[in-house]
Parts: sequence; structure tokens; C-alpha cells
Amino acid sequence: MSGRRTGVVLRDEGSSLTVDLGGEEVSCVLRKSLRKQAGRRRKAVVVGDRVEVEFSAEGAAICAVAERRTHLSRPDPGDPRREQILVANIDAVLIVASAREPDFAPALIDRFLVAAEARGLSAAIVLNKIDLDPERRARPTLETYRELGYPMVETSVRTAEGLDQVRALLAQRTTTMVGHSGVGKSSLANSLDESLRLRTGEVHGASGRGTHTTTTVSLLRLPWGGYLVDTPGIREFGLWGLAPGDLGPCFPEIARHQPGCRFNDCLHESEPGCAVKEALSRGEIAGWRFDSYRKLLAALREERSAQDG
Repeated sequence: MSGRRTGVVLRDEGSSLTVDLGGEEVSCVLRKSLRKQAGRRRKAVVVGDRVEVEFSAEGAAICAVAERRTHLSRPDPGDPRREQILVANIDAVLIVASAREPDFAPALIDRFLVAAEARGLSAAIVLNKIDLDPERRARPTLETYRELGYPMVETSVRTAEGLDQVRALLAQRTTTMVGHSGVGKSSLANSLDESLRLRTGEVHGASGRGTHTTTTVSLLRLPWGGYLVDTPGIREFGLWGLAPGDLGPCFPEIARHQPGCRFNDCLHESEPGCAVKEALSRGEIAGWRFDSYRKLLAALREERSAQDG
């Protein structure tokens, strides 16, 4: 076979990449010229990329990459000066949390929401394993997210509750599924479509942390239309490319009041005439969300310092 064809990267397996060429999956290597063009600070090809594949006697090779429409990234855990792009050309982020085992953790949810807002991606939240928490202790927090406009679904793989709502969220678009290790992303995906057959694991009893059953990013075609991107469990998610002044607009409740601040560059700390702090005092902004903003602002300054170092 010779010539060129276009396709979408489904999996990155280290030494090779699997590309979907109109329903045919082909294992491809990456041209050295692409690696050189990308340099050390960014990966040349990631899952979700639209690529051009060239066929020759030696096999199939990716020789060109189309401009990315969107992407989700973070600082590389091994080198904070390097951007780690997790997936390209997605429409939405589905943030999966768990009611128990591990316990509900809104801090990571807020980081993912900020990353989605900064990239212009829609975001939805799934609270999984609700069968383990009959008291529904996370509902007050979830109601805050719902009031901010984020779609919110409560699910249980054991009882099948909420699965049809998740299928509707995923239909006809490309969605990346993210969350802590052990929240049940793979089990949830398998319940949505049993043909996916993703590996699942248990949560460590002593630590409450999940096992990394997903080790690579994969783009999965859904039978009812659209794609689902399965990602490894993430325990830390840094924010890439954001300046401190970019953070407020990524919180809808802060963005709503920020135009009323006396200073255009107000960070809502100790500045006079801060409309956001006034709204907070009136109870129009949830205190725990503003605390999350302040913690993320401090973390963002640290991350920017590390990236500039």
C-alpha cells in the first residue's frame, strides 16, 4: 500500500500510535521531523489529533498534524516548564467524582472546571457511587454547581441510576472523562457501553485511593454517536497557561460581579471597591467556592513561578 490518508489518533502506545482511518485502525510511527518541530516543551501528537498518514513499504507513518481546534492540558508532573497536552479536539469535559471510596472532593472538580472554562469547553459533573452514600451528603455542594449552570448527574453502576442522562450528555460530541483515581470512570464507561471493556480496579482500603486501571489516554467511539476519551486517574491537576488575572473569569459567580470592581485588574484580595467581596458578604457567592478561588490563586502563582524557573 502507498499514498496518504487522513484520520484521528485513538491511542498513544509509546512507540506507536493507533489511528482511525474511517473505521480502519492502523498502527503508525511518528516521523522524526514532527518530533523536531514540536521541540522539548510540547508533544508532537496526542490522542484526538487529526493527522495525515503516509504508507510505504516500511509501513504507516504520521507525517502531518492538523491545527488543534481545542485541547486540555496541564503542567507536566515531571517538568512544570513543559506543557502536557492530555487530549486534542474535544468539545466537553465530563468530571467524574465519587460519593464515597474515595470521598467526594470538590477541590479537584474546581480545577477541572477552571481548565474547561479557560479552554472554552463545556463541562458537566457526574457524582458516581451514590449507592454508597444514602444520606447524599454531597448534595448541598452539587446544588451550588447546578445553580452555576453546570449539568449535574448522580449515578450508580450497581443500580443503573443516571446512566441514560450521562449517555445524553455524551451524544454527538467528543468528551473527555476526567477525575481522581478510583472514582469509577472505567466502570461507568463500561456500564454506558459494555463493548468498551475497560479495565477496572478496587480502591485501597487503607488510603482510600484508587488504583490506576487506565494507564493511557484512549479515544473510544460510542455506538449512539460521539466519542469518549478515557484518561488515567489524576491525583493532581495543575493549570497551564493561566495568569492570576485569568482565574476570576473562570468562576462564573466571580465573573458575574467582577465588572463592578473599582480596578480592572482586581484579584479580589485586599483591593478597595471590590464588588466580588461585597457579593460574598451578601451571601451571593458561596464561601467554599471563594475559598477554592483563593487556594487556586495561590497555587497558580506557585505553578507560574515553577514554569518560569
